Amino acid sequence: MGRSMNDLEIFERFPATRALGHVRLGQLPTPVESYPTLAAELGVGELLIKRDDLTGSLYGGNKVRKLEFILADALAGGHERVWTVGALGSHHVLATALYAREVGLEPHALHFPQPMTAHVLEVLRALSTTQPVLTPVESKNGLPFAMAKTHIREWLSRDKNPYYIPGGGSSPLGVVGYVNAALELARQIEDGECPKPDEIYVAAGTCGTLAGLILGARLAGLRATIVGVRVVDKVVCNAPLTAHMANKASQLIREAGGPDIPKICAGDVTLLDDFFGEGYGEETPEGLRVIETVAAHCDLELEPTYTAKTFAALAARAQSLADKRVLYWHTLSGADLSPLIASANIDRDLPPSYRALFDTPLPH
Repeated sequence: MGRSMNDLEIFERFPATRALGHVRLGQLPTPVESYPTLAAELGVGELLIKRDDLTGSLYGGNKVRKLEFILADALAGGHERVWTVGALGSHHVLATALYAREVGLEPHALHFPQPMTAHVLEVLRALSTTQPVLTPVESKNGLPFAMAKTHIREWLSRDKNPYYIPGGGSSPLGVVGYVNAALELARQIEDGECPKPDEIYVAAGTCGTLAGLILGARLAGLRATIVGVRVVDKVVCNAPLTAHMANKASQLIREAGGPDIPKICAGDVTLLDDFFGEGYGEETPEGLRVIETVAAHCDLELEPTYTAKTFAALAARAQSLADKRVLYWHTLSGADLSPLIASANIDRDLPPSYRALFDTPLPH
């Protein structure tokens, strides 16, 4: 059967899964590139990078793959707005708001604090251009209660029908986006576009990306060790939760007419805990060092919260990877946000409590 350049790999391999629904947001597949100079600097055998920074021109990174399935479901259900949750500098909240507006949905978000950086302020400026409805909470500890209050408020309003997207887009449908990503990588290997990696490193936040890669690799018969690097609190990122997410997505695929995939167990999940640092969004010395190292050898941009910690884990394990082919899965958007940032009107489009964030000196 001929292959369509516009079709997802999961649909090509398992046509019945088209029943899951999908809206085209991204530019897939993303390339796999080799970085021999950086590999030599780090001391690893061979370094490949899966360029998911290039998933979309409006906004890239790992959220786009998830939102293609999630927003399709929201539209199919007749919803008019989507509601999600994340930190002030959340790339997920930004991606959700941008693409929700793109398909005609109104974005709502519940925001919890994180350390303020210039990058966080840029994210907020870009977010403001979507004219989102934002609800700040005082601390992460207050999140469950605030979430309950927001659900009640949404229910009582009865004016529209909200659609909830979990943090990071890590719903079963969102996980399917990264099942497809693993199948996409397998296809690139089969077609000779890149060699098979021995190990794959990826940031692990809300676990959806990691769960999808593990499930998709098993589905494709891709025998690479997938290593998640934890970048959030352990209560929301752990092996049992990752396995649970993978199995919920597996059930969804099976119910849509796809294959029956063997159960994923917590023991199938590799998660590194040693690179989180002092907290979410807190810079680490090894992360800052690796940002400079990568920038000196290629045009890839890392940021301190997710990607630098993940790459720092890879660099720290270089001795054991000296004879291995390693793939780093880059999950940070590479889209140029400067036009959005330049057009931002934070006084008009952000709640009054947010404006003080832009007047507070940043820590050095």
